[in-house]
Amino acid sequence: MKKSTKIVITGLLVLGFSGGVFAYGAHNHWNMSLEEKAEFVTDRVSNKLDLDESQKRNFRILAKNMTGMMNEIRESRQAHMSQVQQLLAEPVFNQAGALEMIQDKTQKINEKAPIAIASLALFLDSLNAEQKSELQSFITDRMQHKQEH
Repeated sequence: MKKSTKIVITGLLVLGFSGGVFAYGAHNHWNMSLEEKAEFVTDRVSNKLDLDESQKRNFRILAKNMTGMMNEIRESRQAHMSQVQQLLAEPVFNQAGALEMIQDKTQKINEKAPIAIASLALFLDSLNAEQKSELQSFITDRMQHKQEH
């Protein structure tokens, strides 16, 4: 798999999962931690897809990996924002510094991509055809719903 494909897939996974966690958290669950939100999403997905125990375990692995990645992003957010502020405050835009920031982020994504893809594959491979179809339908509906807004 190409490096750029890994980056795109991992980015989409992280955004998708975090979007799902935050979307479910928007329904009176703002005070929940990421772990609590992930558990909420896990329970909801388990009920909607009627997952068996091994599928639930696989989804929990996926949720744990995504939650860990999101926690790392949250922890580094303040430092990242201060770096961006410094770049914007300089009289001449530091292209090398901006490129270095992007390369650092890309390297972190490349390091985490195999774990994210492996845990997603573990979960998806454990689903039966009906569950996959229901999941695809849900994702399609969510994408259409977001486009309407």
